[in-house]
Amino acid sequence: MLKSVLDWFKKEEAQDPEHTHGSATQRCVAALLVEVSLADDQVTEEEQNALPNLLTEHTGLTSQECIELIETAKNEVDHAVSMHQFTQHINQAFELDQKLDLLCKLWSVALSDNHIDPHEDQMIRKISDLLHLRHSEFMMCKHKVLNTQSS
Repeated sequence: MLKSVLDWFKKEEAQDPEHTHGSATQRCVAALLVEVSLADDQVTEEEQNALPNLLTEHTGLTSQECIELIETAKNEVDHAVSMHQFTQHINQAFELDQKLDLLCKLWSVALSDNHIDPHEDQMIRKISDLLHLRHSEFMMCKHKVLNTQSS
């Protein structure tokens, strides 16, 4: 099953890396952002508004492209067996600084409603582990975003 998912990502990238629903890497980033927004079973208006903005910052796509990418990501998250398929692709595509930037974006989604739900914290911790990040990096990103939000 995992092999078929990875083959799908590779096939999509090879066919057209910048098609209208984003590259495989962009879809993986969007899927993880969506996962965090869904972690507490309540997608607030603030989280819904934050997703396209954060994705635009991370991918450089237009707002409309990001909205379409989020819809694609929601569908992929609904059909995903685990987050591993998304994080494995990111592990292959991203350097450490890109992973840390992504982790900060995940914290920004969680904090967009001015509250970190324990389920969101747990989800980000799990993603951080799957991205092979150290606990100190997990905490550094969390505090960086908390300090930015409170400023």
